[in-house]
Amino acid sequence: MSKHSLNIAVKYGESLREFRDQSEAEDYYISYKDDLLNRLKAISTQASAFFPDYTIESLKKLENWYFNLYEKQSFDKAGSTQEDFESMMSVYWGEVIIKNNEDAEWVVEEYPFSQKKYELLVHKGFCSVSVVDKYHDLYHKQGNKRRNLLFREYNRYFAR
Repeated sequence: MSKHSLNIAVKYGESLREFRDQSEAEDYYISYKDDLLNRLKAISTQASAFFPDYTIESLKKLENWYFNLYEKQSFDKAGSTQEDFESMMSVYWGEVIIKNNEDAEWVVEEYPFSQKKYELLVHKGFCSVSVVDKYHDLYHKQGNKRRNLLFREYNRYFAR
C-alpha cells in the first residue's frame, strides 16, 4: 500500500464511529440498518415511484426516485432530508444483496486502520463492502450518467 493510500485509509477510519467493543457496535449498526429500512418503507408508501420489494430491479427505481427528488429539491416533501435518503439507499442496497444471495450476510467489523472504530459491511465470499453512507452525494458521482449506479454496483460485486 502506498503512503498516499495509507493516509486515505487512516483518514477514513477517523470518520467512523467509535465503540467500546464489538457487541456495542453490532447493537448500534443492526438498529441503524433496521431503522433506515423501516423509514424507507414508510416514506415509500407515500410515493408511487418506488416500492421496497428488495428485487435487484428495484435498485433502478430507487435511484430514479432519488434523482427526481434531487432535481426538484423535494426530499422534505418525501419526508426525509437528502442525507438521510442517501443513507436509506445505501442500507437498502445492502439488504437487496442479502435477500438475493443466500451466502451474503451483514457483518460488523473493526476497521483495520483504527482501533475501536467499526463498519457495517455486506459480506459474500471474498468480497466485503461498507454500506454506511455508501451513496452519499450520489448525484455527484462520476460515471453515473445513466443514473443506475446502485444496479451496476450490485452486478459488479454480487451478481451470481
